[in-house]
Formats: sequence, C-alpha cells, structure tokens
Amino acid sequence: MKNEARFEDTIGIFPEFLDAYPEVIMPTTGRYFQIPYGVILPREVDNLLVAGRCVSADEVAFAATRQMMCCTVTGQGAGVAAAVGVKDDVACRHVDVAKVQKALKGQGVRIE
Repeated sequence: MKNEARFEDTIGIFPEFLDAYPEVIMPTTGRYFQIPYGVILPREVDNLLVAGRCVSADEVAFAATRQMMCCTVTGQGAGVAAAVGVKDDVACRHVDVAKVQKALKGQGVRIE
C-alpha cells in the first residue's frame, strides 16, 4: 500500500492515507494504491464477498482500507462482482474480473 501497489484484478483506487501509530500520512500527496478483487473474496467460503472493514488486509493496509471512502470502493466492487456473477451464473471466485472492471469503468469508477 505504501508503495502504490498495482494489481491486475483492481476494482478501484484509494489515496495514500494512513492514520495509524506510529505513522500518519494524509491523503494530499497524490499517491494512491489499487484495491484488488482478492481482498473482498474469502479463501474458504463460496459465494460470499466481503466489503468495508471486513476486507483482508494487514495492520498497515487496514489503516487505509478501514476509511469510509475506501469502504465504498470495496462495496461498489462487491456489488458489481455479485451482479456479474449472477448474470453469468458463476460463483464469486469464478467471476470474470475483466467484466467487473468494465462495468465499474462504465459507472465512472477509476480503477487505474
């Protein structure tokens, strides 16, 4: 996250924003990281997507992903992925991420 992570399965972006001890970085640098689809996809539970503060993140990344605006990014990504999965009749872990990205871009979401 602090290295402006980039992912092929990105579902959105969020500015560099940490407010956890011992480091504080305010979202004024212009730097950002991509949020991968994988953080909303549980490893062992099928047909479940998690969003908001439930996403998979380490302690440092959680300081950013727990921010309300980042929660909206993961929520929109989860909603779109669920819709694509229903439309294509596939489980969440088999959703075509390219279709999710295309739909998100169509909604005006910046993923890159």
